[in-house]
Amino acid sequence: MVSKIDVNMSICDKKVSVTATANEDGTISIGIESDCSFLNAYANNLRVITMDDIMCFEKSRINNEEVRGNMSMICAAPIAVYQAAWMECGMLSKKNYIKSGPVTMDIGDVERDRA
Repeated sequence: MVSKIDVNMSICDKKVSVTATANEDGTISIGIESDCSFLNAYANNLRVITMDDIMCFEKSRINNEEVRGNMSMICAAPIAVYQAAWMECGMLSKKNYIKSGPVTMDIGDVERDRA
């Protein structure tokens, strides 16, 4: 089975698509496609992850500076990797995700009034 998360990064006008596929050995294969050139190294560096990578944020290769390369600190690609991997492992319900959609962010009414 394959789990897929698509991200529209409206702040930089880029798109990211992350797929996660569970392997028989317990690892998870990750595929990252994007029109952002800064994600090329990240995609190449993060082809296979483990359960430890999705369970321990501090030690996760998903967040590792060397793996992330030259990508922006606010890029949502790592969060999409977590979401796709969690979905693939049954830790995030596909049914609920489809029903409610992804997490969205907004600046809030106070900030909007200042803009």
